Amino acid sequence: MPMAEENRNTLPVELIRKDSSLIPPLCLVCKAVNDWTLPLLYHSIKLTTSNQLSKFLSTHDIPNDPIESRFTLVKNLYIGEEPSKQGDLSYGSTAWPLTILSRLLWLCRSTKKLTILNLDQNRWHTFVHAIPASLEDLTMGPVHGPFIPQDLKQVPPLKAFTSVLTYMRDDEVQDIVCYPSMRVFRRILDGSSMAPHWAVEQVGCISKAPSLERLEIVIFGRAAYTAMAASVVRDELKEVTKDPRVVVPEDYRPWLNIVYEEFQDFKLEYLASLETH
Repeated sequence: MPMAEENRNTLPVELIRKDSSLIPPLCLVCKAVNDWTLPLLYHSIKLTTSNQLSKFLSTHDIPNDPIESRFTLVKNLYIGEEPSKQGDLSYGSTAWPLTILSRLLWLCRSTKKLTILNLDQNRWHTFVHAIPASLEDLTMGPVHGPFIPQDLKQVPPLKAFTSVLTYMRDDEVQDIVCYPSMRVFRRILDGSSMAPHWAVEQVGCISKAPSLERLEIVIFGRAAYTAMAASVVRDELKEVTKDPRVVVPEDYRPWLNIVYEEFQDFKLEYLASLETH
């Protein structure tokens, strides 16, 4: 008897919520099961080591093979360390497989959200040609180097950019907020440093960005100190601009937890959207 439409939609969602390791074996059951589990399996991909990067590419980058099409199922790509696993992709490490990463980004043509952590600031420019035209949300850092969205060769409709622990020049900030599709520009900065104060001095350029909806200077760190630092920065902000689009949120989590949990949230939002259909 054919599986009911309702069960086809809810069963894989329930499984992946409880134990995502059950999904790969399900893909082998039959073509029908394979068709509705593959998007779940590939929607959010996390690669924390050079070996994982290399293996993922070599397994799927097979010309004229159906498996190559799975790159287009990747919507949410996370590359770098996670809170529970550092891996070998540390800042300045020679383990970074740069050519492999470039090829992977080129093939993931439907990716919406991309997180790249600890990439050497002198290497970012080698990937501007490979950033997919589909990209809407990009997170980079710490110390990601110059970022000018206008240099992205495939002109993605980038709506949100998050910079982690990175000093930025005035012209960079202006280029980002003035990018036509940009809606949210966020900087995650340590409350115990001078970085939030320097960031405040650069927010005046928001007056040249009518399409930008929000500019966030997120201050993270230990609760007591972060709250005090945020209060001081908000007072400084009043002297620079009255624009309500500029905000100074506080976050008491480590920066890595902030960006990693957002990767997870994007995945959960996708699963929730399936449950409503």
